[in-house]
Amino acid sequence: MPMPKVRHTLADYERLPEHVRADFIEGELVMAPAPTYWHEWLLMRFVWEVGAVLGPGKNDRVFVSHFEVKTGSGEDAEAAQPDVVVLPEGTRPPHEKSKRPTPILVAEILSPSTASYDRGAKLRFYGRAGVREAWILDPVTKTIEVHDLRAARKRVYAGGDTAESRAVPGFRVDVAAFFAA
Repeated sequence: MPMPKVRHTLADYERLPEHVRADFIEGELVMAPAPTYWHEWLLMRFVWEVGAVLGPGKNDRVFVSHFEVKTGSGEDAEAAQPDVVVLPEGTRPPHEKSKRPTPILVAEILSPSTASYDRGAKLRFYGRAGVREAWILDPVTKTIEVHDLRAARKRVYAGGDTAESRAVPGFRVDVAAFFAA
C-alpha cells in the first residue's frame, strides 16, 4: 500500500535549519541529498563560466545553492533553492530574505534522485516565479537544456553544440568542453 503524502506548509519549510537543501513546491517539501563531487565540480564550472562573461565587479550577481527563490504568499507560497542563480544587472541582493529579486537565470545540475522533479515541478515553479531562463545540466547524458520560460521553449544542446543564453548576453557554453573532466 502506498504511503499517503503529507501536506506541508511554508512554515514547515522555514523551520528547517539554514544548511538544509530543500524546496517547497506544490505543497510538497522535497529534501535534496548531499551533492556529489562531480555535481559540485560542474556547479563551480558553471559559476566560473557565467562569472567570466559578467566580468569583474559584476559577478556578485551569481549565487549558488542556498539562494532562495520564492513566489506567492500565505498558503499559495512556494520556495526553491536552485543550484545557481543569476540576478538582473544593477541589482544588489538585499539583506532581508523576503526581499530577494527574481533571478533572470537559474541552473540545475541533475542528480539521478531528483532529475524528474527538477524537470517537472521545479521547472514549472521557476516559470511561476518569473524566472526568464532555466538551464538543466545533465551529467549522465552530457547535455544542456536551455528553457526559455517566458516563451515556453526548450532547446537541448549536446556534444559539438554551444549552448547560448538569451537572459545573459554573451554567455555561451561549449557543451563537450563543459563536461570534459
